[in-house]
Parts: sequence; structure tokens; C-alpha cells
Amino acid sequence: MSSSFKCQVCHEEFDTEKGLHIHLKKHKMDLATYYTTYYPRNNLLTGEPLPFKNKEDYFNNDFSTRSQLIKWCMSQSKKVAGEYALKKLKKRIESKDLKYAPNHLELKINKLPDIDVYKYAFGSYTKASKEAGVKPLHRSKIDEDFFKEDKYFEDLKIFIDTREQKPLTFNISEDLKLDFGDYTVGGDDYNYTYIDRKSDSDFKGTLTGGLARFRRELQRVQEFDSYLFIVVESDLNRLYKNNMYGPHKSNLEFVYHNMRLISHEFAGSCQFVFTGTRANSQSVIPKILKLGKKLWDVDLQYYIDKNGLE
Repeated sequence: MSSSFKCQVCHEEFDTEKGLHIHLKKHKMDLATYYTTYYPRNNLLTGEPLPFKNKEDYFNNDFSTRSQLIKWCMSQSKKVAGEYALKKLKKRIESKDLKYAPNHLELKINKLPDIDVYKYAFGSYTKASKEAGVKPLHRSKIDEDFFKEDKYFEDLKIFIDTREQKPLTFNISEDLKLDFGDYTVGGDDYNYTYIDRKSDSDFKGTLTGGLARFRRELQRVQEFDSYLFIVVESDLNRLYKNNMYGPHKSNLEFVYHNMRLISHEFAGSCQFVFTGTRANSQSVIPKILKLGKKLWDVDLQYYIDKNGLE
């Protein structure tokens, strides 16, 4: 597309894109009609015209949905899929000035190729990240014990912070004022691993008005050479629906932006995990606390989404 801001209808030129867009009213033409008419783009998978929501998305996306992007990549040769996926990864890293390649959640939220696409094309996400000039946020495979039945973790004694507003119920637990987080374990099981439990409203509040306070908490986590898993009793779809139709709306784009900043700023000290439900959180928390350091460098959300919790 030309960068001269020339109207393709009458060829009048403008100093700014905004000037061009205002001018289109003279032709009784909205942005969608203008760009789809003079800069038509087709879906790489289906061949159908791409829908126009806004100019940035129209020129940055080659598919209508992320699932189409993934399907197309997995249908191509490793070379073609790799070139396309690597281009997307590099653009994300450069545009956000990232020191680490995005994790599973960041790829998902920003509708980028998933980790399995990079594994298909490069053999591993670590190799793909290296090609992009960085290391991934998480580099280890998950311990197979994570997917053992819940009864394997029943004898674990869990300490619950005395300030926890809606504590979960475990077989063996004790109230204790913690330095940070809501849950941890003690004795021989203690491994500097903590859980911060959040509902979807807690999650949104923490990453908006509570962001400064949360940063201070994570700084304490770092000072104690510890690790904090932020376990959210929701998932991305439920967050969207509750935010859309619930009484307390937030700018989710801003929330996810701050989640990305926190994840990269405190790499090696925290990660976010969306379990989907409160019951799932109750199931997954003992597993995280028991395995502790074995999970610090694991992209836990990737394995949860891929294998489930049950």
C-alpha cells in the first residue's frame, strides 16, 4: 500500500492519513468500502475476501481467525510455515522491544501462530526463538507428575494466608500470614513457590488500579528468590464474556498489555495460569506447590490448554 496518503478515487493527496479519511466522506465512502475496494486482501486459507474491522488489523492479518492461521501453517511445508511464523514472531519481538519470546498466553491473545506451529517448523519453540534473536520466557518441559490424579497430592499440607478472602478447601491446611501470595507449603515440601489466587474481577483489578501494589509484591518475591504463580479462576473466553456483559467493565486490551509487561519484567519470578474454574484452581494448586521449582521454567498454560486438567 502507498504511504503518500493519495485518494485512490480522485487522486487528491493529503499530508496525513486522517486528512485522507475525512476526505472520503466527500465520496460518501466509509473506510471499509474504500480499503476493500482499492486494497483488496484475501484470506490465505479460504481465498475469501478478508473482513474489514479497522485498517491496522486489515493489513496485519492474513486470516479471519487464529484457528485458520494455525490450520494454514500446519498444511504448508515446514519451510513455508517456518518463514511465515518466524516473520510474525520477529515483528512481535521488535515492535514490543521484547527480551524474551512471547509465552503461550501472549501468542494466543495476540492471535499469533501457536507453539505447536513453531515445533512443527523448527523442531522446538526454543529453536524458533533463537532464530528470532531471543530466548523464550519458559524453556523446560513439564514434569509428568503434574498430570497424576489428585489423590497423589492429597497429603500435602497447604498454608493459607490469613488475609485470603475466599480460601479454597484442601485436605490438610493451616492459616498463616504469608509474606506474599495466598498459598504455599512448609517443611520438607517448601520450595520457595507461592500461589496468588484470583477471580476474574481480582485479575482485572490487579492489572489496572492495583498494578503498582502488585509490582511491589513481585519485587519482594524476587528479593526472597521465590516464585509466584498467579492462578486465575477463569479463562480468556469467560473473561471476555463477563467483561462484556457484567456490571464491571475493564479495558481488556490494557489488562493484557499489563500482564505482558509483568510477565517479561519479572521473568523467572512469576507466571499467570488460567484454570477456567474455581474447582480447577483447587485441583491445580497442590500440584504446582508440590512440584514447585520443577515448574518455574515451564510454560504451564501451554500444557494445561493442550492436555487439560482432568
